[in-house]
Amino acid sequence: DDAGLWSDDRACLGSCRLAILDLSPAGHMPMESGDGRYSLVFNGAIYNFVELRTELAKDVEFRSTGDTEVILNGFRVWGWPRLLDRLDGMFAFALWDSQERQLYAARDRFGEKPFFHTRLGDGFAFASTLTALVHLRGGSPRVDPRALDAYLVYQAVPSPLAMFDGISQLPPAHAIRFDAVRQSLELSRYWDITFSPKANTTEREALDTIDTLARRSVRQRLRSDVPTGTLLSGGVDSSLVTALASEEQGTPVDAVTMGYEDPAFDERRYARMVAERYGVRLHEEILAPAIGRDLPAIIWQYGQPIADVSIVPNYYMARAARRYMKVALVGDGADETFGGYARPMLERVAPAYRSLLPHAMRRALDDRLGERAGHRSGGALRRRLGLIAHAGAGSARDAFVYERAFRSMRERAYAPALLTAEGDWHPDALYHAAWDRAVGKDDVDRALYGDLTTYLPDQLLAKADVSAMAHGLEARSPFLGREIVEYTATLPTSLRLKRFTTKYLLKRVAERYVPREVLYRRKRGFVMPISSWLRGELAPYSIALLDTPQFFDRGWIRPDAARQLLREHADGSADWGEQIWTLMVLEVWARLSLDGTLKPDSGLDEVLAR
Repeated sequence: DDAGLWSDDRACLGSCRLAILDLSPAGHMPMESGDGRYSLVFNGAIYNFVELRTELAKDVEFRSTGDTEVILNGFRVWGWPRLLDRLDGMFAFALWDSQERQLYAARDRFGEKPFFHTRLGDGFAFASTLTALVHLRGGSPRVDPRALDAYLVYQAVPSPLAMFDGISQLPPAHAIRFDAVRQSLELSRYWDITFSPKANTTEREALDTIDTLARRSVRQRLRSDVPTGTLLSGGVDSSLVTALASEEQGTPVDAVTMGYEDPAFDERRYARMVAERYGVRLHEEILAPAIGRDLPAIIWQYGQPIADVSIVPNYYMARAARRYMKVALVGDGADETFGGYARPMLERVAPAYRSLLPHAMRRALDDRLGERAGHRSGGALRRRLGLIAHAGAGSARDAFVYERAFRSMRERAYAPALLTAEGDWHPDALYHAAWDRAVGKDDVDRALYGDLTTYLPDQLLAKADVSAMAHGLEARSPFLGREIVEYTATLPTSLRLKRFTTKYLLKRVAERYVPREVLYRRKRGFVMPISSWLRGELAPYSIALLDTPQFFDRGWIRPDAARQLLREHADGSADWGEQIWTLMVLEVWARLSLDGTLKPDSGLDEVLAR
C-alpha cells in the first residue's frame, strides 16, 4: 500500500507498508518524531493502542490516528525497555535515535512477526525477510549446517538460527540495542512466561475470566480501518473466535472456510454450523491444490525451508480470504496456551509409566511402538500406545523433544559432510534449553512452555504470517493476547488438563457459544493427505527432485538413504511421506535460493522436463 525510505549520515530505514490503521499520509513510514530525533519502521499491530494513546495524550500530541505513533511517543515518554512492557500486540520494529546514534529494535512476545538481522562490517542490518539480507550481504551465501540439521529434524529453522551463515533470527520477546558509535550490540530478553499456579482458583472463576479475556482480545483485534473477518476451519479455536467476533462486531462477519473434495478431510459442515448460528457470511472454497504449479512460489515467500505440509492450504486460504477482507482473525496459539496437544497430557501419565517399568523395557517398547517406529503401519490404538511409550522411554526432558522427520535417522541418512560440519552440535540442544529455562512446578508446565517458545513461533506463526502477507492479508491471533497467556499460566494443571481432555477450559468456555458437535470431535487440523499424494500425483516430482546428481552433490543426504525412502514409500512397505516431503521442500528451496535453476513462477513441471 505504501513504501518509504529515510536516512541520515549514519542510518537508513526502509518500509513497505500494509496499511490497516490510519490510511492517510499521516500513517506513512518510516515515521519521524516531531523534533526529528527519532525515526521508526514497524511491522505488525499494537492491539491496545487506543488505551495507550489515551495515556500518552497527557504528555504528547499525536499527529496520526493509528498505532505506529504509539511506539514512537511511548519511547519518548516511557523510555527503553519500559515501552516494551506496555505493548500488547504482534510487532517487529526498529527505532533510530539520531542524537545518541543508537538503534533500538524488538520482536513481539510470541514471534508473530519475523525479524532477521546480521552484522555488516562495523554496521548492523535487519529485515523482515531473510532474502533481503542475503542480497544486502552480497556474495555467495553459505548454508549454516546447524540450521540445515534443525530443519531436517523439526521441519523448520528455529531462532536464533537462520538458514544462511552470518544471519540470525531475533528470538521472540527479545530486544536489541545497537550503538553505532561504539559498534556494540546488546541482546536481551524483555519478557518471559512464569508458571505460578494458584491452587485456590475454582473452575467457574477460571471459565469466567478466560471468557472475559478472550472477548476483550477479540474486540481489540477487530480494531481496523479496513475490512475484517475470520478464517473459520470448523475447529474449536476458529469457531470460538468467529462467535466472539460476531457478537463484538454486532454486524454480520465475513468468514472463509476451505474444504476438500475427499470427505475424509472435509470439515466444512462444522463451519456451516457456526455460521448459521451467528449469521456469518460464509465463503466456501474447495482446495484443489496445484502443488506442481505453485510449490516454488509458496516456498519462495519464506526465504528458508519450512516443511509443515499445511503451508500449502494456508497459502490458498489466505489468497481466498483476501477477496473479502484485509484483516483475518485466526485461532493460532490456542493449542499451545490451553494444552491442545497430546504431549502435555502425556507428561501427566508418563511419571507413573516410568515408575512401573525398568528403563531397558521402556526403551524396548519405544523402539517397537514409539514415535521412532512411526513409519510402520498401525492403527489409532498403536499410535496412542506409541506416544505413551515415547513419553515414558527416557526422562521428561528427553521426551519433550518431538520425534519428527529425520531426528532418529541422522546417523544413517545424513551425508558424512553434513555430520562432520556440525561437530558435536545437536538440534535437540535448542529444545532442551527451552525446557531448562521454563519456570514451573511440573513437567506439564515445561511442555507447554516449550511449545509456546519453540514450535509455535518457529513453525506455526511463521507459516501463518508469511502465507497471509504474501497476499496482503494481516492475520491476528486473539488467543495470543498477553493477558490470556499470563492468566492461563497461573492455573493449576488439574484444571488445564482436567479429565485428560485437551483444551478442557477453552472447550468449556466455547460451550457457551459453539455447538457441542463442533467442540467434541476428533481433532484433525488443517492437513493434506501428503503420503497418498506422494504415491500418486506427486511421485514423479519427488523422484525428479531427490533421485538426481544435483541433489546428491549438495552433500546433505546419503544417496542410498534417499533412494530407500522413495522406494519403500512407493511400494507401501513404509510411510516415509513426512521425510520425503521435508526433502522435497529443501531441494526446491535450494534450487530457488542457491542455484537459481528454478524460478518462483516456473512450477515443478520444469523439473520433470529436464
